[in-house]
Amino acid sequence: MTHRTLMSALLRHATRGLEGFRRAERGAISVETVLIFPLLAWALVATVTFTDAFRHQSTLLRSVYTVSDLATKSSEVRPSDIDGFFAFLRRINDTSMPIRMRISLIGWDSDEEQLRVVWSNADHAGSFGALDDAALNAAIASQVPRITQGETLVLTEAWLMYTPPFQVGLSARTMSEMAIMRPRYAPGIRYDDPNAPPPPTAWCEFIVDGCGM
Repeated sequence: MTHRTLMSALLRHATRGLEGFRRAERGAISVETVLIFPLLAWALVATVTFTDAFRHQSTLLRSVYTVSDLATKSSEVRPSDIDGFFAFLRRINDTSMPIRMRISLIGWDSDEEQLRVVWSNADHAGSFGALDDAALNAAIASQVPRITQGETLVLTEAWLMYTPPFQVGLSARTMSEMAIMRPRYAPGIRYDDPNAPPPPTAWCEFIVDGCGM
């Protein structure tokens, strides 16, 4: 038998074997299960993880807007009020994961042509701290609607230190949401805290009760 004849015979044998394998309908369900189960398990776990992350993000967004709406309906805010807002925020999110909140009143300085922080409560902001003019104009100004001298806005921010239930490609992250609303009943909202520093005198012209804020 020549080399060419041998190769032809081997090729025909392999072809018949593959054809028979293609047409065969016999099999073991246990083998198929072992092959496909890891993929199905990963898909199920990934679905649960990404759904959980989306739920937490959307809940955080809704809770921030709700707290902001509550704050804008006030003409005066005390630290105890903000404690209540934060408790409400935690109750809505219903999670043991760390959550932070900061509420600030901001306005427009036409002389400097930039936004200014009138007051900022960071009692529940943790390491994020109180908002200042530099951070406001560097990181947030692009998201603030245009306002004029005499107008103020309530800026409510919240952060959730999210840890996914399973490691399937989604790492731990800090979710953040922000709501910006105008006060409902006054050009400004007085911040009643004797321990807080007084606002800049430039704000006296449009803050309710003058510099009493």
